[in-house]
Amino acid sequence: MPDAKYFASKAQRCRELLKFARAPEVVEQLRLWAADFDAEARDRTRRKRDGASILRHRARHLRA
Repeated sequence: MPDAKYFASKAQRCRELLKFARAPEVVEQLRLWAADFDAEARDRTRRKRDGASILRHRARHLRA
């Protein structure tokens, strides 16, 4: 399953392609994709962080 780095790199690639895009509809689509990929990267980072936190919490309870 793709991780946060994967989606962040896709967002960056869209921003790089924006430098060359001329058609307004292409520019708009690349902006939308970059925003969507950035949001997905943030979500994956948050899920990973929250998941690790839950695992640490469970481990503490199991040891207690």
